[in-house]
Amino acid sequence: MLAASPGEPVPPPCPPLAGELVTRGWAAYRADSIPAAAWLFARSDSLCPDQNYDAKVGLGFTALRQERLERADSLFQLVVRARPDNSDAWEGLTLVAWRRGDRAGALEAARQAIRLNPGNETTRRILRDLDPDWDRPGQPRTIRQTRLRVDARARGDGFEVPGPAGWRRFYVKGINLGVALPGRFPAEFPADSLRYAEWLAAIAGMGANTVRVYTILPPVFYRALQGWNRTHPERALWLIHGVWTELPPDYDFDHPAWKAEFRAEMQRVVDLIHGAARIAPRPGHASGRYDADVSRWTLGYIIGREWEPYAVLEFDRRAGPSLAAYRGRFLEAQSAPAADRWMAEQCDYLLGYEVDRYNTIRPIAYTNWPTLDPLRHETESTVAEELAIRARLNRPVRGRPPLEYDNDAIGLDARLVRPTAANPAGWFASYHAYPYYPDFLLYEPAYDSARSSLGRSNYFGYLRALKAHHAGIPLLIAEYGVPSSRGMAHWQPQGWHHGGHDETAMARIDARLTRDIRESGAAGGVLFAWLDEWFKRNWVVIDYEIPPENTRLWHNVMDAEQHYGVLGLYAGDGVTTPVLGGEPARWRALPVLAGAAGERRSGPGSTGGTPGDRASA
Repeated sequence: MLAASPGEPVPPPCPPLAGELVTRGWAAYRADSIPAAAWLFARSDSLCPDQNYDAKVGLGFTALRQERLERADSLFQLVVRARPDNSDAWEGLTLVAWRRGDRAGALEAARQAIRLNPGNETTRRILRDLDPDWDRPGQPRTIRQTRLRVDARARGDGFEVPGPAGWRRFYVKGINLGVALPGRFPAEFPADSLRYAEWLAAIAGMGANTVRVYTILPPVFYRALQGWNRTHPERALWLIHGVWTELPPDYDFDHPAWKAEFRAEMQRVVDLIHGAARIAPRPGHASGRYDADVSRWTLGYIIGREWEPYAVLEFDRRAGPSLAAYRGRFLEAQSAPAADRWMAEQCDYLLGYEVDRYNTIRPIAYTNWPTLDPLRHETESTVAEELAIRARLNRPVRGRPPLEYDNDAIGLDARLVRPTAANPAGWFASYHAYPYYPDFLLYEPAYDSARSSLGRSNYFGYLRALKAHHAGIPLLIAEYGVPSSRGMAHWQPQGWHHGGHDETAMARIDARLTRDIRESGAAGGVLFAWLDEWFKRNWVVIDYEIPPENTRLWHNVMDAEQHYGVLGLYAGDGVTTPVLGGEPARWRALPVLAGAAGERRSGPGSTGGTPGDRASA
């Protein structure tokens, strides 16, 4: 009972019947008789409305079971304001926030609940899911070097890393590490350190020396990487870390809030590789205490994403046609368009943050791809050029055609940027480049007639031209590969199509692309990707995947984007599960779920079931 203020009447105690009704209410609740429980709690509350907090907690939990989140939240809030030591009410607030997707609110309420009731397993499970490090004490230490430390550097056309006898050449043989398991969205990260440890051991076993991640992963990944590298120094895996973002509002790359968040993400990435980050839960992001220092094995950063040319065009258009210089602490650009200056400025900001906080520096680049390369291709028309051609042929297009990516309309040029005298780590160019897209790779005469030492290769022709443009700085092919899907989304002259391969052909083609990359003079390649990703979508099938959020739940064999994994992830057990084009007996062995004249629909295993791991290359 609440203590009354001086001069206020003391409320009478609750009658015994109120307590009996609460006891009966919980019995009904545990028997799943939720309407009966709600009636009993409400009757108890009516007998003692000002101080019957047990009844209000019961009403809150019944409202939760009835999916009435607003009412549940108001009841639990009322209780904790009056009784901040009521652990049940804090548990209720945890569940409300959890169901709303409010991870920060759930974490705060769960910490209060577990402080008051350490044995509550429901709350502990939620806490472990929200933040596996919730019970790890203290903040990570921030260690600043006494003199500038260079963990890796770009020199000439390649990378160098420290060795026992000084700097040694380092050719990147990497794997892109996406971690979305079957049935999961890309931000639903595995939280099992053993899984990451097994993956890293397998990647190193392939002969790779580098892993690339696009965004912040859970702390257990970095602990697993640190553990592998400490115990296998002769086969250490270097890390290339990304800083992810989406397109800015209205394609304004200087949008204050968007740019501030992009830079905050840069800071988080830098802090975590030094083992000095505590990241609060955020929807769609990993979080926790990052205490594994992997900075000595971090080769460099690649910021941003595959920017759409129409966004870059719009940003440059608003800035005007005049060229200007950018002069930063560690990077500078002479006579560059607005978007190129902006890329240099963001990379310079990240380098400055790491030097100021840790007195450490390493190479950096921004993400680029053929649709935004600085080369000119006569066989690729822009949207404006296509409209002009159609007008001359008297075949106009009604309305404006889809922008797609408006390939070759504009470019970003890493050669416009160079390191300043204060930057001993250097600068590099990073490209995602596949053999089948865009179309100019297929039709440009210089590429179509190109040959590497292994034979004809349009891809080699493009790589050679790209490297010639970027002479003097490392060119990293940060994504490449072909998928092993049944469906094919783009054609390629040498048969290196966007899909339409079995796993043996996929492996053979990936090996050929790997050799062409090295022969072109590039500084390395990072194969895409470690896992098949079921959540991906492709233009061939996207209109038929309804609802789109369910794509992650099944492995669409027609979707090329879902089949890049070196480690194939397939539905079923691999022994009895039917495979398209495989043994008819497996199909006939399935139970019939529905039958009609001339029609059969088979049961589990044909498109679903428990995903199993199987190497595909």
